[in-house]
This record gives sequence, C-alpha cells and structure tokens, in this order.
Amino acid sequence: MSLGRSYLWSLAKNSIITETRTKAGKALHVQTPIGSLDSVPQEKLDPRLAKLPSYPGALPEDPGSAATVTQLDFNHGVLQEVSATYWTGDSENDVWQFFRCQLPDWPRNLDESTGKELIHPERDGVRLIRVTRRADRTVIETCIKPLGYPHLFTGDGD
Repeated sequence: MSLGRSYLWSLAKNSIITETRTKAGKALHVQTPIGSLDSVPQEKLDPRLAKLPSYPGALPEDPGSAATVTQLDFNHGVLQEVSATYWTGDSENDVWQFFRCQLPDWPRNLDESTGKELIHPERDGVRLIRVTRRADRTVIETCIKPLGYPHLFTGDGD
C-alpha cells in the first residue's frame, strides 16, 4: 500500500460518523484526526439566501429542509457554507438565462467544472448561484460560500 493510501486508510479508520435526526432532516457529524465536518439541515431559509431571486416554479430538492449549513473545522480555522437547492424540469439554458437577467452585475465564474456559477463577493461571504443539469432536471443551488471562494485552497484569492 502506498504512503498516500496508507494515510487515507488510517484517517478513515480513525474517523467517527454520527447521524442525528432533527425536525428539518438528518444531520451529519464526521470527526477525523485532522478536524470535523458538520452538515445540518435548517427549518428556515437563511435571510441572506431569501434575498436572492428564485426561479419560477422551482421546487426544493429536499422538501423537509429549507437549507443546509455545512461547517468544516480543520483545526486551523473554520469554513462555513449555507446552501439551498432547488430543481425544475426546465432546460439548463432557460434557467441560466433567467439568473443572468436577474443578476446582470454578478460576475460569472469561468471555471465550470461544478456547473455554471454567478458569484458576488460581499462582506460576510460570497453569494453564489450554480446551475447544473442532472438527469432529467436542472438543479439550482443558492449558497453563501466562505470569503475567498473560488480560490480558497489555491492561493489565488488575493
């Protein structure tokens, strides 16, 4: 076994995953030797996400949860993301054009490896709307990403 796989195996073997049920759905806690990850569904939509435009007729991907707060604590700092995900049967292009018209001043992230994104840096984080196609539906993710997105781990954020 290579050193990298050995390290990953050790990391996985020494990790503890805990699921708990909340009113809004299943919360997940992952504790590893290098930090923790928490993903907690929320009953109410974060007011910062509520201010973003919504695509007409889009439905929540998880009807029991308004949003999810994901927090990564890797012993050197904490990163938090708040997101809400919706879907529609409309085409990816129609949905993308809707958001381009609604948010004409928002820059487009040219790296489309995770989908088409409009991003807007603000004082408390980066607002993001991501549009992707998954099977028979178009998925719309609205997020508040940590400051520095999309360059959090590349050193290109400055």
